Amino acid sequence: MKRLMFVLVCLASLIPAQDAQNRTGLHVMVDINDHWFVPVWSISNFKQHSSDNSNIFTGIGYRGKTWWIQGLAQHQWNRSNGLWSADARFRRQLGRVSVYIESSVILTPKKTFYEFVIVEERLWKRLALRQETENVHRPGKDLIAIGGGLAYSLGKWRGFDVATALVYRASPMGRDELRAYLNITRRIKIH
Repeated sequence: MKRLMFVLVCLASLIPAQDAQNRTGLHVMVDINDHWFVPVWSISNFKQHSSDNSNIFTGIGYRGKTWWIQGLAQHQWNRSNGLWSADARFRRQLGRVSVYIESSVILTPKKTFYEFVIVEERLWKRLALRQETENVHRPGKDLIAIGGGLAYSLGKWRGFDVATALVYRASPMGRDELRAYLNITRRIKIH
């Protein structure tokens, strides 16, 4: 695994992104019963040129055997005082393929629609090919980003599932991005 991480860091240094970014996410799901749960997300985005932001999401979720759906309220803090949104998230595992879809209606300061889609296909053990698009539709100029890279599951650490990804995203309406992800997930059963 250390060799893989070294190779990813070396490859990342060769990619001429205009806005290097790090997105760190903590996702905790507190089970109410076998299907219903309370999700809480904390996501921070650190960016080289764009403005940084931090986000808290909470709401209600429902889980099936290979999927879950969540309805959330979001508050974001950023340089321009932040925003509030209504957010929906869906994730499904289809054999070797994982699909994640998020959509938000940003309520303040201007009504905006946000969408984020990730498709990962496991290539080998913990390594997956990742494709994603993240878009903001608003009055005036939309922001579109689409790209791909690799995702790697680091396994469990003290009850948390830890994964990372490195993605290059082209943006015809803005700066191209090289984004490194760190995702930490935990499911807590209280029943």
